[in-house]
Order: sequence, then C-alpha cells, then structure tokens
Amino acid sequence: MSPLTRGELAAMLAALMLTLGVPREVTAHRLCKADGARCKTNQSCCSGICTALVCGTPTTTTSSTTTTSTTSSTTTTTLRFVDNGDGTVTDNQTGLQWEQKVAGSSCLHCVNDTYIWSSSGTAPDGTAFTSFLATLNGGATGVGNCTSGDGSTQTGGFNNHCDWRLPTIAELQTILDTSQGQCGAGSGACIDPTFGPTGASRYWSSTTSASNPFNAWFVSFFGGFASSDIKTDNFFVRAVRGGS
Repeated sequence: MSPLTRGELAAMLAALMLTLGVPREVTAHRLCKADGARCKTNQSCCSGICTALVCGTPTTTTSSTTTTSTTSSTTTTTLRFVDNGDGTVTDNQTGLQWEQKVAGSSCLHCVNDTYIWSSSGTAPDGTAFTSFLATLNGGATGVGNCTSGDGSTQTGGFNNHCDWRLPTIAELQTILDTSQGQCGAGSGACIDPTFGPTGASRYWSSTTSASNPFNAWFVSFFGGFASSDIKTDNFFVRAVRGGS
C-alpha cells in the first residue's frame, strides 16, 4: 500500500473533524497576563482590566498611623512632718512651723527646761513668755533685736523670725500622736520623732481656761490627753509660728 500524501492526510483529518462535529477552524487563544503584569490593552489581561499599564484593579492602600500618647504620672509621697534642717519642723497638714527640741537643759531649745505660764497668777508674764519667747524673738539675750529703733525693720529672732509664740490648745493637739510605739510607756512621748527629743509630760498652750482664769490648757505627751492646770506650775514648752 502506497503511503498517503500530505494532501490525503489533510482530507482525512477534515473528514474526521466533520464527523465529530468540530469546527474546521480552531481559534488559537493567546496566553493572558495575570494581575500586576505590565499591559497595554484590556484584552491582554486575564481580568480584562488594564489600568495605568498594569493588569488588574488598582489596589488602594490606606496608611493608618496610630499615635500612642503616654502620660507619665509620678506619684510623690509628701511627708506630713518635715525636718527643715534648721531647728524647725513644718507640718504640711496645718502649715504651722514648730520649734525642734534638742537634748539637754539650760539652753534655749533644751528639752528638759520647764517654764511657768504666769508669775502674777493670771497674766502671761511667766518665764514661758518673758524668758523663752522673748529670747526666741530676739530679746536682749537672744540672737538680735527683732525691731529697729524706729520700728521700720525686723532682724534677728530664731531663724530670722520674730513671731514665735506658744501654740493654742487646738494647735498643740494637732501634733499629739498616740499611735507612737512608746506613747505612755516609760520615757516615750506621744509625738512624731521628727520633732526631736520630747519630754513625756505636760506642755503649755497659750489658751486660758474659760472657767478659771488662773488655769491654762496643756497637753500631756505621756498620757495623750489635754486638760488645764494652774498657771504658776512648771511645764515644758514648744514654740510655733504661722496660723492664727
């Protein structure tokens, strides 16, 4: 049998395709381009979209910047009683400035020295006023004269202040602290140790008893209470300034 010619083969193939129902012309499809590929026309892209020479729908990127604001909070613990380092203590609760005592006796700030409220019986003319306070405020034996000869200037006085006084009974009670471990025990005093040495006994206030002018109020820093007694008794004292 003679080999088939090219024409015969083509004829046989065409007949077979007609028999199978396949169109005689087969359209060849070009490969399309994926999204993101470079393009010139929509037809060249698989998605059918060519935008700005790139296949596919443009992706809009939203840039979101989150700013975190950090607030730095510093907690400062403020002590109620502050040792000023100059022989005084400031009470941050009341604003009063107190004299700080030192150990010993026979000196202006000595803890063991006692004074009387009145020498006449009722008036504030005892050594608590005429000696202790007078010296604190720049008396003749103190640290200077508080008021100049013409009364125009003030100098001297303990820590350069001339308004030291005995505290009122209400003021004196503000520094009474019965929570102190040694309060009421032996020589322990009911007061914050910032105040320095404190006699575990009675301290004069400037307040006269309303019911008896011969008596003045005191605070016991041993028993942790307030009461009144005769003004000619010898008690401890602690000066204060500021407030009323």
